[in-house]
Formats: sequence, structure tokens, C-alpha cells
Amino acid sequence: MPSAPGASRYVALFAAAVVLAMTWKVYPLFKDTLRIDGRVVSLDDYVAEACGERVGPLATSCREATLEHGRRLVASQQAKALLMVEAPLIAYLVVYLPYRSIVRRLDRSRARPSAPLSP
Repeated sequence: MPSAPGASRYVALFAAAVVLAMTWKVYPLFKDTLRIDGRVVSLDDYVAEACGERVGPLATSCREATLEHGRRLVASQQAKALLMVEAPLIAYLVVYLPYRSIVRRLDRSRARPSAPLSP
């Protein structure tokens, strides 16, 4: 007799649906945008805002330093966004699968017939 789909399948489907929804929401911001003080700005706007009024060699060095810092910030924020998107699947793997494995072991140990005692 086939068994009904377990909760594991439903949890995995829910996690996959959350990942798809979060990817749909976060992906457009993934390219080269930064979140600075609650605002979302592009990397070019961030550099222009930081070094907009400087001229000459000072402007060149400011742009290079700010662009390098901005790229590090973009990479950091992309990593955070990726972790946020994948969090449901990671939680499924870290929490639910070991729990299910332990429950199966306990069920198997309870189902084994005990050996008769020798006189």
C-alpha cells in the first residue's frame, strides 16, 4: 500500500517556493546596487556622491578608493542576500533531515523483535 507524501516533501516544496519568491524579489537588486543608510543606490551613484565635489588628482584617488570600497560592499551585500534567499533550504537540510533520520532510527529499533532470554 503506497504511503501518503510525508511532511518532508511539503517542507521541501515550501522551501523551494520561498527561494523562488525571494529570488524574484532580490534578483533585480543583485547587480551593482548598495544599501546605504536604508537607501538603495547604484555603485556609480555611490562613487559620484562620495567624490562629487573634488577635482584634480584628489578626485582620481578618491574615485579609485571609493570604487574599491563600493565593490567590497556590493560583494558583501550580495553574499547576505544570497544567504537570505537560501536560508529555507539550509534550515531544511540542517534541522529537518537530521530530525527525520533520528526518528527513523528510533522507529526501526522499536520495531525489532527482542531476542528471547536464555535460561
